[in-house]
Amino acid sequence: MRGYRQSLFALLLVSACGGNPFIETPPGPGDGGTTVPDKVKRNLKTATYVAGEDTIKVNMTSQDASALNAEYERNTDFDIDGYLAYTYQETTSNRMVLALVKESGSVKGLVAMEGGQFSSYHSGGDFVRATVFSLPSGGLGERYTYSGTYVGLMNIGTPLPGPGGDLDPQRGYRTSGRALITADFTEMRISGGVDERQIIDPMVDANGVEDPSLDPKLATISLFETDITSSGTFAGDVKIGTKTVGDYAGLFGGLQAKDVATVLFFNPYGSDPIVEHGLIVLTNCADDGGPACP
Repeated sequence: MRGYRQSLFALLLVSACGGNPFIETPPGPGDGGTTVPDKVKRNLKTATYVAGEDTIKVNMTSQDASALNAEYERNTDFDIDGYLAYTYQETTSNRMVLALVKESGSVKGLVAMEGGQFSSYHSGGDFVRATVFSLPSGGLGERYTYSGTYVGLMNIGTPLPGPGGDLDPQRGYRTSGRALITADFTEMRISGGVDERQIIDPMVDANGVEDPSLDPKLATISLFETDITSSGTFAGDVKIGTKTVGDYAGLFGGLQAKDVATVLFFNPYGSDPIVEHGLIVLTNCADDGGPACP
């Protein structure tokens, strides 16, 4: 089905470049082990992002560009509540990649995906800690709450003008929701969830025609409870109800674990071949209250 062809993702890992806020500072004692797991990283090789600039450079294992390092251009049309959008499409016959980037204090995160072409897609995500990190040591307490907006990209979406027929590329649907993460730094455990999830783009039928009768609502997902390492990283299962549908991973950043970044890769419909790459980048509720903060 044309409206359900799979999408390509551009996964962004950072390259060392002066002034690049994705650059991770050399780890100090107990600060190792911040590599993004392959389960959520997917296709990215390297990328550079400088806050405020109109482009990001991406090198990924996919068919997004002729050059190894493609320049994705700032595209405000696809921004979502503080998550900044960048797009790349070499010609109208080629795949279009949409990337969403956000930084909060000392952490940065990115997901990227294209809506698919020729029954294939590529997708992925990245997170990085750019400054010194420390675990909480009293003051605000040892159980922290983080709340804000979740965003995601799917491997199905809207056909774009191209060669015509089933050869047209697609732009993957964007999704959003309300995220809540709780971290217990006494027991070193984390869990969370995202509700009010929905597709925020107009949905199309199998012929690529907008169909208002299609339901944009998506199931609530859980970030199932898992351990926090001494370096402030974590990885676990994404669930819908009691069913495991994918993986998530992330890390805390800043003094007193002020910020958190998490990337998710999962099946939003439970058993269909449709996938979603999600991103959560938040600041502690005590410093920047979100929609589900106490």
